[in-house]
Amino acid sequence: MTNFTKTTRTLAALLVSGTALTGIASAAELSANVGVTNDYIWRGMTQSAGTSSVSGGLDVDFGNGFAAGTWIADVDFGTASTATQEQDFYISYSGEAGGLNYDVGYILYTYDADDSDFDEVYITVGAMGLSASFYYLLDADFDNAAGESTDAGDSTYISVDYETEVGGYGVGVHYGVYDAEDLLGSEESTDMSVSLSKDDFTIAYITTDDLTGKDDEDRFVISWGTSF
Repeated sequence: MTNFTKTTRTLAALLVSGTALTGIASAAELSANVGVTNDYIWRGMTQSAGTSSVSGGLDVDFGNGFAAGTWIADVDFGTASTATQEQDFYISYSGEAGGLNYDVGYILYTYDADDSDFDEVYITVGAMGLSASFYYLLDADFDNAAGESTDAGDSTYISVDYETEVGGYGVGVHYGVYDAEDLLGSEESTDMSVSLSKDDFTIAYITTDDLTGKDDEDRFVISWGTSF
């Protein structure tokens, strides 16, 4: 999460077939991560009502390209939802082919209130610090104003990212397009960011063409995160 946008990595080993796990359990590596930010941003949108959020996660690397894990964070959607906590689960497979790195996976987003859970599949391809990602919504049902369950329909997110190092600082540039008309009732939106990181700290400038139809929003996000 370069600018604390959700790297949402999670579903656990239960989603990996027994065949994939056979013989590699001893090679699996477990890691944990914790972080805090002054504003939890996901695809250009605040997930914490513009206030601070604390997060933590566990990841398992099975040593053969497969990985799984879970990630949890404080959320605040204002009057739109009573949810206070988000927990994501993922399973992924990564490797290299033809000089390109790739990562394909499944992500389940869950919340402690409301009928707001949803899941996506994604693919990321990159080389030499440049990467492109495509996310596709699989399923999501939300309650409308009348309390009736509504199918969210199709939703896609496409992003391009570039990361490099300049003078001992990590520099990241991000551009994303979110087409969620069926999901949120608005036209596609864009989010852009530039981030600067050193050790465990990151500061990012983020500008968003807001999905809720508001004017563009600009914000600075400061975050700290470490893994062990």
